Parts: sequence; structure tokens; C-alpha cells
Amino acid sequence: MATMIVSPLLARVVGQASRRGLILRVPSGESLLESVEAWLLTEYGDAVRSATRRALEGGEAELSVALHPAAPNLVISAGESGRVALTAETETMGPGYHRFIGRLVERMGDDLSITWDRGEPDPGALLDNAGTTFTDRVATERAYLGWLGQTLVKARASRVAGRPGLQIGIPGTTRYTFDGAIATSLGPRDDAWLDAAVADTRVATDITPWWADATDGQTLVNRALTMMWLDVRWRTPAIKEERELMDEVHRTLTRAYPTDPTLAYPWRAWAELIEFRSIDDPMSRQVLVRAEREGGDAAPIGYRRAPVTIRHEGWALEIPGSYAERRTPEEWWGGGLGRNITLAAVQTATDGGAMGAQAFVDHVGGDLGPDAIDHRAGGVIGRAKLSSDTSSGLEVGVLDGYSAVVGSGAAIRIVFDDPSDWQWALDMWRSLAPG
Repeated sequence: MATMIVSPLLARVVGQASRRGLILRVPSGESLLESVEAWLLTEYGDAVRSATRRALEGGEAELSVALHPAAPNLVISAGESGRVALTAETETMGPGYHRFIGRLVERMGDDLSITWDRGEPDPGALLDNAGTTFTDRVATERAYLGWLGQTLVKARASRVAGRPGLQIGIPGTTRYTFDGAIATSLGPRDDAWLDAAVADTRVATDITPWWADATDGQTLVNRALTMMWLDVRWRTPAIKEERELMDEVHRTLTRAYPTDPTLAYPWRAWAELIEFRSIDDPMSRQVLVRAEREGGDAAPIGYRRAPVTIRHEGWALEIPGSYAERRTPEEWWGGGLGRNITLAAVQTATDGGAMGAQAFVDHVGGDLGPDAIDHRAGGVIGRAKLSSDTSSGLEVGVLDGYSAVVGSGAAIRIVFDDPSDWQWALDMWRSLAPG
């Protein structure tokens, strides 16, 4: 079995693929990861949300797998020698997810003939007598509750100091607007809840996305709630990814219901999503009836009903939560209602060290012409130009802009259908800041 390192709950294993085939040979990194991806889709198809392979510098291949909407991707790399490395951050997810990853790793090794190393663990790692962390529920749960307790104490200290609420267990690429002491992947919690959870950490298991070892009904409901709180845009879906997301939420809740009909289902939010997506099946019809019957004035589910702040390569920009988004390592794109924004950023340097902000703006924005607009605020220096573009057959407004601080620069392109939106475009560019 694999030795899983915990810091406090980080799954990190390395291993060696065995020789295989009629002519026994170690598979290439790319071939091995093709086999891993196919195996994951076959054995864990209900859990795999997406899988992406790419080539790394130095000849290695990498597979990045999304297994849960609140978890960082599972990352597996492999080289020509058959050496395999797997990393999964599990601390914010709960003991059930950590042990799920453990079982996945062991089965992968058995089924794909990968021998995991039994190396020395990191200092402080929690291991059972078999040399694994994930087989011992008690040790895994203790590690998770320890992390959670420390995190909640820090959150309460921040509140006592008068600072805004913190996000806990939420991917850091987006900051959400919310009322309360903390934001979690299962919704915000107020100061009274935070005080109770600090006094007894087990109170906080209700913000844990994956507590149980089994994939039970509550785990599935939590999975759907995470998508509803973090990712769903509460409007008619505009792009393929949004349609697929709403379908995934509906499918997940539909799968949960027969396992335990007594759970607290988000009937009204579920019904809202069904209507946006125009879903018509036996479960959706039952949901609409239950939502009508439920009544009440509970706050609606979904952080993206309010503005959000996206973060890309060290820069931050507040946008409407309803905006569609796409991300690549190079660019972030977002848009809606005749407006769209593309953002890219890069670390800047010269032979003498970090590049100055003015030097970067002069370098990339020097050809914007005499109509260029300069901007300075809070250490940010920027330059932009407003123009129009008729290449699509319709005239649209365009803002091309640059912003920089010492050591980092950003480029932004804003396209808007309504010419009167030029002030909005300028304000959006000027609001771009490090973050």
C-alpha cells in the first residue's frame, strides 16, 4: 500500500510503473496517463468531472482531474522511465474525501501495475500500523478536525479585529460577496455559528463537503450544494459549460434522493435551476411540486447572485456574478449582456530585477497613440485606448488597456455592443488591481 503524506491532509505519492505488453517495456508517460484517464472514467465515472492531459517541459506528461467542485484537482505526472507522482489536496474537503483518494490510489496501483513507494513520511505525518494514513479513520478525522479548529479560531480572531468575513475551504480564484462571519462551499455562516464551532469543532462538520466514508445521500447533496453556491449562474445558461453544470446538479440531486428522501434538499433552488434549464423528467416534476409547497423566506442559495471578484495571475477584477467565465493558464474571459472582458497577466523583469510599472506600460502601450488615456491609483499605472471594431459586420466598442505595478503587468480587452458603455469600460479597466 502507498504511504500518503499529510500536511496536515495532503495526499502525495510516487511510484513506478511495471513493464508490460508482449515485449515487456515500461510505458511512456503519455501512454501511462492515457491508461490512468481511461481507468478513472471507467471506475470512478460518477466522480470525475473533467480530465485534462498536457505535456510538461522535460518530457513528462501531466493529467489533471477534477473530482469535486470544492477540491483542487488531483494531479498525476509520469515520465519516460515510468516514474509516477500523484498529488491531491484534501484538507478542506473532510476525512471522507481523503480516504476516497486513498482507496483510489491503492486501486490504481493494483489495476495498472504501479508500485507505490514506501518512503519516509514528512515530519508530523499521521500513519497507522500498515504505513498508510487513509486506512485509519480516527487519525484522518483527527487531522481534519485539527486543521478545521485552527482555521475557525483564526477566522474568529479576524472578526474580533473588525475585519470582513473570510472564505474557508473555497478555491482561491474567486472572492465572493456575502453576509456573515465566513463563507464556505456549503454557504455562509454567521458569528453565532462561528462562536459555537470554535467551542466545539464537531459543530463545523456541517460545512464539511465530504464527511462520511461512503458516498451517501448527504455527500451527494453537499456536492450539488457546492456547485449551487460557487458555480451556478442563476439565469438561463448561455454557454455549453453552464448547461452541463446545471445538468450535473440535477443529476447529482436526483441520484441522492432515493438514498435518503428525508434529507434537507434545496427544493426552491433546485426548482429554479430546473426552470432555467427547461428540464422535464419525473424527478423535476416532483421538485417543482415540493418547491411550491415548501414556502418560507430562507435566503436564496448562490454566491453568484451578487458581484464576485475574480483573480488571475496576481490581478483582481470585480464583475457581476452572473457573468459567464472561461479560464486557461494564459487568459481569463468573462462576459454577458453585450459586454465581455479578456484578461492576461505576466510577471515582469529586466536584467536588473523587477520591471517598473511605468517601464512596462511604456513598452506594451507605447503604440496606443495620442488619444491614449493614462491612469494612476494606489501604485497601479495604466494606459488604455477606446476605439471601435467593425470586423464582425457590426460596430462594437473596444477598450485595449494595460495596467502594471512593480514586477507584474496585465493586459485587458473590453468589448461592448452599446457605444454608451464606454464609461463602464473605462471604470472596469481602472478598477483592475493587484489581488
